[in-house]
This record gives sequence, C-alpha cells and structure tokens, in this order.
Amino acid sequence: MKKLFAATLLFFSACIFAQDKFEVTYITRIILPADFEFQASGGRAMSKDMQDDFKKALQEPQESTLTVFGQQSFYKAVEKISNDQETSMGRSHMKFMRFGGDNIFQDLANEIYYKDMMISAKDYTIKDQLKPFDWKLTRETKTILGNEARKATLMQNDQELTVWYATKIPNKTGPENYWGLPGLILEIESPLDQGWIKGKRVITIGDIKPITNTKPIEAPKVKTTITEAEFEKLKEEQRLRAEQMRNQGVETKN
Repeated sequence: MKKLFAATLLFFSACIFAQDKFEVTYITRIILPADFEFQASGGRAMSKDMQDDFKKALQEPQESTLTVFGQQSFYKAVEKISNDQETSMGRSHMKFMRFGGDNIFQDLANEIYYKDMMISAKDYTIKDQLKPFDWKLTRETKTILGNEARKATLMQNDQELTVWYATKIPNKTGPENYWGLPGLILEIESPLDQGWIKGKRVITIGDIKPITNTKPIEAPKVKTTITEAEFEKLKEEQRLRAEQMRNQGVETKN
C-alpha cells in the first residue's frame, strides 16, 4: 500500500508542471528528548502521568496546507477540534510554536508577503518584502514519498536548518515563510530551543494534489498592518514589560 501511495504521489509530482494550481499537505512534528520534563510555573511539581500526557499532546502531529497558484501561495494550519483537555493544551502550545505565524501569503513575482500574527491578544498583519535566504546547496539526495529530494542547509539565528527540496517540482516556495530554492520544499528539520522546550522540529510533506478550480489565492484580510521589524520591536517591548512585572513581584514579596 505504501509503495502504491508513493507511486501515485510521484505521478502527481511529475504532472504538477502542467498544473497552474496545486495543494501540498505538510505534517509538523516536535521531537522531544527522552529526558524532557515540563517545568510548571512557580516551581510546582507535576506527576509522571501529567508529564506523559503533556509530552504526548505536545508531540502530536499538526497538519497544514500550502496552496500554490503560479507565483502566489497561501500557507495555513488545519485546525482540529478536540474535547480532550490535555490534547487541547498541547495544540495551543503547538499553535504558539509554529513560529512562522498563520495564514502566510507569498507573492514571489513581487517578492512580498503577508502573515497573520498575534501579540498581547491583538491581531496584526505583517506586510513586508520577502528576504532572500542564504541557502547552501549540496549534492546529497534522498527519496521523500517517491520524490527525489536534494539537500540544502541554512544558518538561521545561529542554528542550522536542514532542508530537502524537489527540483522536479520547480516552484520556489515551501511551508511557512521559506522560499527561494530551485524546487518545492518537501522537508525542513530545525533545532528547537524555546525556553524550557528543547528538541527538534520537523515539517514533512504528506500529500500533493492538483486543484481544478482557478479561483485566485487571496491574501489574509488585513488587520493592523506592520512590518516584520515593527512586530519584533513590539515583541521585545512585551518581553521587557513582562520581565519588569516579574521583578516588581519579587521585590514586593521581599
């Protein structure tokens, strides 16, 4: 069955050149080290069962779709509804840890992008120029779901990302806000170092299929529009305020 699926996917990949519009499904996984422990706030201890439930929820695969139409693309998360408290908690953390934001629209022809972000419970739409990545191409290859993929690396925030892309699908986009390789990005592996959560994060293609309708891709509905630099400044201001509040709390207690 797996071989049949891979062969079918390879057929779609080979035919994708003839398609103006197609959709890619990506699966995002967080892989935690075996000795990972959740640090509860206030130094409170957490039972082993709760630790296991949290780790399971945090590592639950998350699905996103990338719709590509010519030089434009739209990347969004597929939200799943669950009544399970632990799973919902894990999903909320996963949403926070997508890093790239939600509803990412790219226009490669004009090298601009829109991206939905939230900070301090307020929604923003980042609108900015696409910045080129300093990709390092290698000769290494591997097969991902029937597609020959080539390896590239990228140094970002002092960490090395490993990326695999398919030259037979010559669209220069990929998941989140990554772009600029001579082929569709099929997989990204990056170190994960967010406070007490450390491990790695892997985004892998799960499916690719042509789309028959020719309705244009729409950019996210604009909220408060700012640049990436302005958004980063807001994040830093929020971090400093939170740190100041923590320090004041400690001083008051003493």
